[in-house]
Amino acid sequence: MKTTRRGFFKTAGLGTAAGLIGGTTLITPSAFAQTRHDRSAGVFDNGIIQLSQNESGRGPGPRVLEAIRAHTSKRVGRGYAPDYVPELQDAIASHFNIDRSNVILASGSTWLLQGSVHAFVSEDKPLVTAGPTFSTSEATARGAGLPVTLVPLNAEAKLDLPEMVRVSKGAGLVYLCNPNNPSGTVHGPETIDATVRAILKESPDTYIHLDEAYIDYGDPAKIQTGLALTQEFKNVFITRSFSKAHALAGMRIGYAMGHRDTLNAIRNSWGMGDVSMLGAIAALTAFEDREHIEWERDENNRVKAFTVGALNDLGYDVPESHTNHLFVDLRAPARGFREACMERKVAVGRDFPPWENTHCRISLGSMEEMEVAVRVFREVLG
Repeated sequence: MKTTRRGFFKTAGLGTAAGLIGGTTLITPSAFAQTRHDRSAGVFDNGIIQLSQNESGRGPGPRVLEAIRAHTSKRVGRGYAPDYVPELQDAIASHFNIDRSNVILASGSTWLLQGSVHAFVSEDKPLVTAGPTFSTSEATARGAGLPVTLVPLNAEAKLDLPEMVRVSKGAGLVYLCNPNNPSGTVHGPETIDATVRAILKESPDTYIHLDEAYIDYGDPAKIQTGLALTQEFKNVFITRSFSKAHALAGMRIGYAMGHRDTLNAIRNSWGMGDVSMLGAIAALTAFEDREHIEWERDENNRVKAFTVGALNDLGYDVPESHTNHLFVDLRAPARGFREACMERKVAVGRDFPPWENTHCRISLGSMEEMEVAVRVFREVLG
């Protein structure tokens, strides 16, 4: 018999500081922090410190790893209708106090971004997006031969929201990544609320996509979810990912929240992929483990402060980041810095036009990785 969500968490012991799965004691994130960074075999990828993709340098929490181990059995051979996928959907809906029909899952948020472009952008209804920002929506539109209106970031490396409002009349879809990738910058809830209302006032048929993939890393005093807007406006929807703070990039799980008709339009326009049984178990455990997410945010902030401090000491400015990456003003093309770092076995970010001649994105790894990387940065930049 399939375990219910209540039964699963009773088995997993997620209601206690140190749970039990299959008789295995799970240590808390605070205790695990003392040993979890001793991962030299896994931290360095073929001898390269990987700081070019915004993955977690620390990996999933201990409870997640134990849940995966505990559920790795012959049952995975019966996975065409995977267990725990409905429970994951229910958990998300319950946490945000929305109906289950207001949540859809996908095999990574990429499918959701692609689906939203196919659903809402057409030859006479362009995509409005920023430059640079996460590029999947833009790439999808351009690949399909659909029009794109690109609005450069402002001087603070933030989304130029007034300009995006101005050009959004008649648009099919407006993509707002908050926190933004690659800049890491944010807009507060009042600003996002005013922007959404201004767009819909002038263009009520336009859809607005709030990408909150990095929100778990954000300072709650400066950024909050736009979920209330999805309940007020049918045309507003949110996407999130388990690939960032939850550290499940390899599991490929994303979700969207919004009006059921909007979500159905996204799902029906493009495949959403399949969430696997083990992926659902991992995501369900990670989602409920709020203690670990708090620890992950704190640890990321510690690593970020160390790295930003070192770059500032070298004379380089970094926009305030609410993500697990930095967008460093090198005052020189990123390419030269990237190549020099790679020669020293540190991989940093690709070009992000139109800022590739001044800025480079550096993902934040573990403290051990960043200590090595900072020595390389000092050598290259100093």
